[in-house]
Amino acid sequence: MSAVNLTHLYSKIAAAAQPSAIREICKLIDRPEMKSLAGGWPDPAVFPGKEISSIAADQLIQRADQVLQYGTTEGLAELRQELAQLARQRHGIECSPEQILITHGSAQAMDLACRVLIDPADVILVGLPTYFGGTGAIKACGGEVIGVPVDNTGMNTDRLADILKQMADNGKRIKGIYVIPNFQNPTGVTLSLKRRKILLTLAESHDLVIFEDDPYGELRYEGRPLPALMSLDTSGRVIHMRSMSKIFAPGMRIGWVVGQPEMIRKMVIAKQFVDCATNTLAQYVLLEFIRSRLLTKTINHNIKHYRRKRDYMLQQLKKHFSRKVKWNRPAGGFFIFIRLPEYLDATELLTEAVDNNVAFVAGAPFYIDGSGQNTFRLSYSQASKADIAAGVKALGAMIKQRLKT
Repeated sequence: MSAVNLTHLYSKIAAAAQPSAIREICKLIDRPEMKSLAGGWPDPAVFPGKEISSIAADQLIQRADQVLQYGTTEGLAELRQELAQLARQRHGIECSPEQILITHGSAQAMDLACRVLIDPADVILVGLPTYFGGTGAIKACGGEVIGVPVDNTGMNTDRLADILKQMADNGKRIKGIYVIPNFQNPTGVTLSLKRRKILLTLAESHDLVIFEDDPYGELRYEGRPLPALMSLDTSGRVIHMRSMSKIFAPGMRIGWVVGQPEMIRKMVIAKQFVDCATNTLAQYVLLEFIRSRLLTKTINHNIKHYRRKRDYMLQQLKKHFSRKVKWNRPAGGFFIFIRLPEYLDATELLTEAVDNNVAFVAGAPFYIDGSGQNTFRLSYSQASKADIAAGVKALGAMIKQRLKT
């Protein structure tokens, strides 16, 4: 029996949804000979596997009746207490456990925040470029996204102010701003302190909410940490989202979000109809990992590990890329953003690169206005030194050939 075609029954949002460019390219490059500089995944070499295995075994012996049971939707109370202390000590965020919700990664935190705040046709301002997981969550709720240029110090707040005024003059309602303040995906840039303060002032004057997505903030390789937007917020407009994927273990799928108690309560209700509760065993393992002071040790180890990889990729870029190509020096995170001369197309380059067993992520999907055709993102996080060297050398040769022709 042949299956009936049900596409005419899809919702408008589902019909319009686009797949993740990163997930799709990962399907194409899953072969041993591929030198991938694409996926921004953590390096398995730094996973604390032995520690997690030991903790999990102890938990299963000592309290199997708890760690294998359903948990509360809000998340393990003891873990939220520890995370409230981390928020205060590491990020300057004063919050109570009641202001924290444990989620399946920061991606779910963004999804739940959008469910609570966004109605169809609501406008959210985003970076140009920015992570398409964030814009995807907005669009999944029927929201409209408008881009604000991102430069070397983050979202351009002068342009942001202009856009807000223009939209207000046209009678259009803007509800919020989505921003990745530290080592942004895909550009690797950090929002300056001056712009953080301006962003909060604009949010206050235009009655906006700020979605602060900070999955990379713990991985700073140089310079002094900047205060979280939420730590500077005096009116409760910031929803602060964090991830344990980059500093603990991505497969554990643990993230957390901080917000006003009523906002968190609404997100808890939304989560009850999505997955009921976050993985209980993973929460208990993370709780003991923090209490044993292993988290700080792991973060420090990760910083040294990824800093070496960043420095090595920067050396290789300087060695092999044309001076007509521009790139940044990220102070942390996983990414280096490449800008080709405007007459070159990074998507065409990607096709050639994959044929030659090199992969990266073209920049265009990060631009919601269809621009960025001459840009692409490189990631050093998971690649070996050998793959970084060979991949960058091959890309450099391809680019130089295209510049000639």
